[in-house]
Amino acid sequence: MDLSGRDERRVTLVAYTHFGARGLKGTGMYYLVREAWKRGYVRRVVAVSKKRCRYEFDLDLVDTLPGQSRVISLLGKIRRKVWRSFPARWLGEAIFDRYAASRLGKNDRGLLLTTPGMIRTTTQGKALGLTTVLYAATPHPQSLITETLAEKRVFGLGAEREEDRNRSRVRQRDVSQMERIDYVIAISDYSKASYVAQGIPAKRVCVAPLGVDLERFRFAPTPPADERFTALFVGHVNETTALLKGLQYLLQAWSELRFEGANLVVCGKIGEEGRELVRRFEKRLGNVEFTGYVSNPAEYFHRASVFVFPSVSEGFGKVVLEAMASGRPVIATPIPSPVVRDEVDGFYVPIRDVEALKDRLLYFYRHRDEVARMGANARKRAERFSWEAFSVRVADFLEEVDFSRQRA
Repeated sequence: MDLSGRDERRVTLVAYTHFGARGLKGTGMYYLVREAWKRGYVRRVVAVSKKRCRYEFDLDLVDTLPGQSRVISLLGKIRRKVWRSFPARWLGEAIFDRYAASRLGKNDRGLLLTTPGMIRTTTQGKALGLTTVLYAATPHPQSLITETLAEKRVFGLGAEREEDRNRSRVRQRDVSQMERIDYVIAISDYSKASYVAQGIPAKRVCVAPLGVDLERFRFAPTPPADERFTALFVGHVNETTALLKGLQYLLQAWSELRFEGANLVVCGKIGEEGRELVRRFEKRLGNVEFTGYVSNPAEYFHRASVFVFPSVSEGFGKVVLEAMASGRPVIATPIPSPVVRDEVDGFYVPIRDVEALKDRLLYFYRHRDEVARMGANARKRAERFSWEAFSVRVADFLEEVDFSRQRA
């Protein structure tokens, strides 16, 4: 349905982000409405700031938090330099949510597209009669709560910390927001299933897989068979994700395999809870390298033989597409479905299944020709997942939602 001829723009996006800034969230929020904007379908964007936008857009449509992120930056500095458990994210989102809600008025109509945490804005939108659409970068918040508690029981991490209370506060707030949501844009089949399991009709959930920067993550041939076999993990194992990234299962699998002439590289920040998990395996991890934060993961993809994504629960896992774009086969839990083609670009393994991880790692260790073959397939597959395709999928869905709303 072509809406470009309408005088009235019908989508308002409220996003807690630096709109159009380099990085997943800024880029993702831009492409969330890029195609809708090109079709003349965006009424307004409310964001933290727009001064870092590096893409073509009518920035007059972007309404920003007064001061363009100075308050948000201050909260982050307090957390980093003064009080480690300071709830900077929760407070920042609350401040922005209150501001965004105040910007909605009786002249707003059509669709309200929000990110998680915008409960005041969503409530105000519903009161004004707007149709609410959630861009879900994660699975259903209740699913995250359930999975985190399950991991705590498995690994005996029962003591509640200040970070745990902050995390619980955020997720309970997000659960409350779901009561006011009409439609959901999920970024994977796994994520969609979590919303359907919590009672959202499947027809009201759209799957729009993320895109990948194919220029930044270029194809490189896999290392020759006579070079050291390297498995790679990339991800921040911090206080909000330590138990859900699945690194503990990869470390267990690696420690039991005891490969010769092989190493595991772990890229990303390791928070306190993550370090506690690592310590449980450290006496058996002689061939594991922890790099800490890396500014350019592309070079690590090129050094690797295979990429391992053992996540227990998350929205998608952008690193999977980045690894595939770099020409690396993937061993992944089902979370990034439908991106990875099983036995074509790599393998899917069940969540929490150490034996399956060991089996697939051993397969690639023994079959270097398959590393090269599946790596080449992975690059071709990644080329189908552009940010432009993501944006078109979202715009089409928003038009379908608006058409259905008007017919009702």
